[in-house]
Amino acid sequence: MSICRTCHAVDRCPSAHRSTNEMYEYCRSQGIPTIFDRYQSQQPQCGFGMQGICCQLCSHGPCRITHRAERGICGATADTIAARNLLRLAVHGAAAYSHHLEEAIDTLKATALGSTPFRIGDSQKLQEVAMGFGINVAGQSERELALQLADRLLADMHKASREPLTSLSLLAPPSRREVWAKLGVIPGGILSEIRDALTKSMTSINTDPVDLLLTAVRLALATGYLGLMGTITVQDIVLGSPALTESWADLGVIDPEKVNIVAHGHVPFVGTAVIQASRDPEILSWAKEAGAKGINVYGSMCTGQELMQRSAASAGGFAGQLANWIAQEYIIATGAVDLVMMDMNCSIPALSTIAEHFPTRLVSVDKVVRLPGVSEHVDYAPEQVAAQARELIRMAIEAYRRRQNGYRGLGSQGNHHGNGRPAPYLPPYKAKVLAGFGLESISRAFGGSLEPLLAAIADGTIRGVVAVVGCTNNRNGHDTTGLAIMQELIKNNVLVISAGCMSSAAEIESLMDPAAEARCGAGLSRFCREAGIPPVLNFGSCVDIGRIVLAVTRLAALLNVDPSRLPVAVSAPEYLEQKAVADGIFAVAFGLLTHLGPVPPVAGSSLVTRVLTEDIEGLLGGKVLLEQEPKAAAAAMIEHIEAKREALGL
Repeated sequence: MSICRTCHAVDRCPSAHRSTNEMYEYCRSQGIPTIFDRYQSQQPQCGFGMQGICCQLCSHGPCRITHRAERGICGATADTIAARNLLRLAVHGAAAYSHHLEEAIDTLKATALGSTPFRIGDSQKLQEVAMGFGINVAGQSERELALQLADRLLADMHKASREPLTSLSLLAPPSRREVWAKLGVIPGGILSEIRDALTKSMTSINTDPVDLLLTAVRLALATGYLGLMGTITVQDIVLGSPALTESWADLGVIDPEKVNIVAHGHVPFVGTAVIQASRDPEILSWAKEAGAKGINVYGSMCTGQELMQRSAASAGGFAGQLANWIAQEYIIATGAVDLVMMDMNCSIPALSTIAEHFPTRLVSVDKVVRLPGVSEHVDYAPEQVAAQARELIRMAIEAYRRRQNGYRGLGSQGNHHGNGRPAPYLPPYKAKVLAGFGLESISRAFGGSLEPLLAAIADGTIRGVVAVVGCTNNRNGHDTTGLAIMQELIKNNVLVISAGCMSSAAEIESLMDPAAEARCGAGLSRFCREAGIPPVLNFGSCVDIGRIVLAVTRLAALLNVDPSRLPVAVSAPEYLEQKAVADGIFAVAFGLLTHLGPVPPVAGSSLVTRVLTEDIEGLLGGKVLLEQEPKAAAAAMIEHIEAKREALGL
């Protein structure tokens, strides 16, 4: 795959972004292979795996379904294998979200006990959520309420699968609960649902593809209402709810004269503690003694989105969002980053191989994160995070000294300073971002309620809303499909809400700058200009998909309709991994048209494909859209929105 040096045409370049394309070319000039090279070396990829009809669960296998062999050795059909594989992907996603949630609950407890550098950031939300869980708030302190709420959430996590999930009963629209009850998919505790799903997807236990798909729906509902919404609720209580804030994105924000720390992953606690510690005069003096002009903390992936969402209240310290997961090697290849803190997921195995060429120090900050070639671990513990933050900054300052004192990377064959160290290579691009959107902040942006948004939808100024969320990948082109869809939607007066890696895509290409209203259709342009908002609203990280669902729930309540009747759709145009699978199934269960790219690994089963793209709409109100051409996918979502408008008489 060659790089277009001048026009940056997306059909010639591996990425939609100039900065990533230039870093890719730079790494190639240094003889350093990166993710785009490895993708090419894997072509052609296994068609059986892509269709979901390869099974390797038992020692008879692996089996694959072909015209010659229509069943596996045990007798499993393509339908069983594809449904079982999809369920197992969703289980992995649910497990990761439950890990994040339990870590957040532990942090809430430790914060209530005064053992962390955090303080209750949103006491009003604490009281509201506590009351929802049946806690008597009268006369109780923040400490007492937080401890009781933490215990209630843990109990919800650990419920038996036959006990209905409290979080769902509190947050889900009554009309949705009725649909799910009739279908028998109201879940119990997320840990029990994970256990049951794993058990069902073993060899020769549950081989009914339809029941396996319904199990995936149960699991996704537990994931959505506890793993997503429970987590964002706890993080808001501890760190504060998002507030509108201006920031910057892209590699051009990196200042090589400062100690540069990157918070990379999905969980904001360590990054927040490091930002707090970086403002300590004593710690700043360490950096200045090393010759640095200060300390900057940048975001990568979802952790960066979380930090940005709350940077309005951080009194400085967050220096901007660098990129999404696919560009993580290029962040290091700038040669200007001193330390990368890796939490939870999406730190690729090759990260240590590129770090060998540059002065960057890699440190895992979560007990589940271990990479070959990475020997330094500062595993997050809420009670110790203040000290851990100081230690991480000390490590970064040591790396800065190393960067300044002549470090020569193994692959550094390009420009060097006089003392032999590789000169930082920093593409100059950066984009302004307006971030911090959530249910509360978006209401404030519209004057205190969602009524102006509803009025704009009702009169056709805005045709509808599409959430463009999730990951990015090589197969659909790094951010190319997602950006093409976003731009097509806003041209047609469809407001876009984004979360996860798609937020980074929109930030870097200035779609989250209010000035982007000039790229919209006339109605959306006018609405954005009057409200002072961009046409693509940043709702944060992957876990903040739960925040989007809460906003859609509020819209449905205001209109007194089921969410499936709204002129709303979802697109995960470049989804990558298991958490995204759970998210996608949750969106369908919530009653929304859900566009997915690439085609999930189910195409080898005509039954599973038909259920997901057709039959499930009659059961749940939502279905999967598999159109892979961006303009055609956007057109299909717009057609869906227009049909919903007509049905509502708008």
